[in-house]
Amino acid sequence: MTIYNNRSFKSAKFFNSLVFRAILIAGIIFSSAFSDVKVAFASEKTPPEVGFGDKSQEAIMKERPRDPKIGVLAPISGELKVFGEDAVDGAELAADEVNAKGGIKNNELELLVYDTGGSMPGARLGVETFIKHRVIAVVGAATAEVSFASNKSLNENQMILISAGSRRRLGDTGPYNFRNTLKDKDGISGLVKHLVEKNGWKRFAILTSLVNDYSIKLTAAFKASISKTDAKLSHELYFVSSQMKNVAGDETSLSAQVKKLHENTPDALIYTGDGDEAADLVKEMRAQGIDIPLIGGEDLMVPAFTALGKKAEGTLIYGGFNVHSDRPNVKKFVDEFTKRYKRPPSRLAALSYDAYMLLADAIDRAPSLRPTHVRLALLDTKDFRGVTGKVTFDDTGEAKKDVFIFKFTKSSKGGYGFKCIVDPS
Repeated sequence: MTIYNNRSFKSAKFFNSLVFRAILIAGIIFSSAFSDVKVAFASEKTPPEVGFGDKSQEAIMKERPRDPKIGVLAPISGELKVFGEDAVDGAELAADEVNAKGGIKNNELELLVYDTGGSMPGARLGVETFIKHRVIAVVGAATAEVSFASNKSLNENQMILISAGSRRRLGDTGPYNFRNTLKDKDGISGLVKHLVEKNGWKRFAILTSLVNDYSIKLTAAFKASISKTDAKLSHELYFVSSQMKNVAGDETSLSAQVKKLHENTPDALIYTGDGDEAADLVKEMRAQGIDIPLIGGEDLMVPAFTALGKKAEGTLIYGGFNVHSDRPNVKKFVDEFTKRYKRPPSRLAALSYDAYMLLADAIDRAPSLRPTHVRLALLDTKDFRGVTGKVTFDDTGEAKKDVFIFKFTKSSKGGYGFKCIVDPS
């Protein structure tokens, strides 16, 4: 099969796959193999509503089985393509692995990829295309247009989507929306428990970036978790970018906020903003002689922060994937991914790999390729061992996962980096 597209790819990525792949770019179907597929499912549309999955077996059997195809909806062009490439590469590796072992129920699973271009219309066109091609389920990249542009269409057409990395809760948007990401509240709860029970820390300060809604959300989760322990908050600090107008001077000054830590100095400072700001914060803390560790999330795993070296030593964060794990299944995945794509897998690539494997496992356990059968099998997933840890889905399609904890420390080779000290994989 010849595949045409308007960009240049390494042939190994799109031509040497064990999977029969159709790459769908910008709404144009470049594989003539699908030219006779009819637009379908109009009679199968059912509105997403409470109890939607509670269908009788008789009603389920009236559904038309789908084809053994899994789609990937991702921006593989445009400003967000790094996220899309992670999603595509992770799913492709999983697809090749499944088909190399004979596929599912004696069928190879076709992998279709649609490039959203990072736009809402692109995502909607992608879902429409997958509907036409009778795709049973979709792996979604962790980008906004994938997570939110087509929820109505996905659910009306009973098409499963697993988001591989979205930070937004998707289960409430419809019964066919799933997410295999470690929930922030679970990650934060696990990290706080570790800090209090293992480290014996009882007093924390917390600094929020008020121009970052995600920072505000994380702060609320940290405060809630701390309130369930015997630890206390010694300081609640706030930071606003100096570019913001009509904001008091202290609130735009990291120096002024750090200065407040000299009185009643806590055991650690929790920071819920981004990694670049966290690097500036640590520099200011050390300049003022505040030598307590920073606590945060995996957004701190950025070059600006890791370049701090000894200044950031002792930082503790929660995360969802350990690329340096010595677990056999993780090592195999990392080695094969790195060999094929010439880079180590990111957390998002690992989540995409797991999302595909979760779908393949559900399809294998389902009594048929009818949408409800596969959805129910996916909901019944318990302790699926993926490369990002064990996965169990709750009744809303949200994953229950254990937390990875990383500590910024000096390695045996002399450099500094995040070392996983709690690995549930």
